[in-house]
Amino acid sequence: MDNDVLVEAVLASGVVLPAPGPGFLRLQAVAAGDDAGPKELAQAVSQDPAITGALLRVANSPVFRPRSAPRSAQEAITMLGRTRTLATAASAALKAQCDGIDPAVVDAIWSASAQAAAFSFAAARATPFRALADTAYLAALMQDAGIAVVLRRSPDHGGPLGGGGATLEAGARALDALTGTDHAAAGYLVARNWKLPAEVCEAIRAHHDPRIARRLGDAARRVTLLLATGRRLRDGAAADWTDWAEPVEAEFGFDEAALDALAADAD
Repeated sequence: MDNDVLVEAVLASGVVLPAPGPGFLRLQAVAAGDDAGPKELAQAVSQDPAITGALLRVANSPVFRPRSAPRSAQEAITMLGRTRTLATAASAALKAQCDGIDPAVVDAIWSASAQAAAFSFAAARATPFRALADTAYLAALMQDAGIAVVLRRSPDHGGPLGGGGATLEAGARALDALTGTDHAAAGYLVARNWKLPAEVCEAIRAHHDPRIARRLGDAARRVTLLLATGRRLRDGAAADWTDWAEPVEAEFGFDEAALDALAADAD
């Protein structure tokens, strides 16, 4: 990956990669300890209201169907688990660094990513690879982080990105063409610099290029295919899906009827 031409081009283009905030760094450091539980993780984010608020919103969302509404960061973390807690914190930390970008565009990017994450999570749980569900959720939530990074340098190009879903995907391709960069490569660099799991970084890099996905190890390839499946469930059979339909069916057995049924069930 380090020798990928597009990654090198992004680094040379002047794109400035955001640094993770202190709240996320504290959480990441604590989560690295095998003995850390929800109490210790909650203490790590106790001074970061953006991350705490995001954890409560996600934990109370219909995606996880809580039996009783979590009322504290510790309760939210207990329900979400370590990987989804890190996913939510990373997303909140990056979103907080989008000053200068049209707030409507920022909201559209994160809303679409959250929908894709929920669908990728549901898709993973419908496969023999249920153990990848949390990892797929993290990768899907961060897959378009590169859009925000590119917009930080070129905020005037955000107009086509305000629609979410399939409109966001088309707008991201237009953004790449207008700025001469690559949002998937930029997102990979963010994920790598923020020390997210290797398969997450690789899936983000490959999420618009099945040719790269085919060269990945089993876990990273399956996560990449779950991201594509999540976008298909979110957007329908959009143009982006054409290149992914065959490898997704070969890996998971999801034909169009199965995907439609999965989308209806997830909704």
